[in-house]
Amino acid sequence: MYGNELLNARQLAQALSVSNTTIFKMLKQKNNKGLRCPVHQLAPGCRKYYQLDEVKEWLLN
Repeated sequence: MYGNELLNARQLAQALSVSNTTIFKMLKQKNNKGLRCPVHQLAPGCRKYYQLDEVKEWLLN
């Protein structure tokens, strides 16, 4: 996880060319396979981070 680029929600929205509101709505939903968006936290209770490749794969499923 640490070797890959981690994005916060704002950066993820920019990378996907969508609004911040769209990102937060999307992250609350499940995909067709019933899975939530993959998220990483460096420590419990800390800010959430996302890997762009994982999120794109999740969106396609």
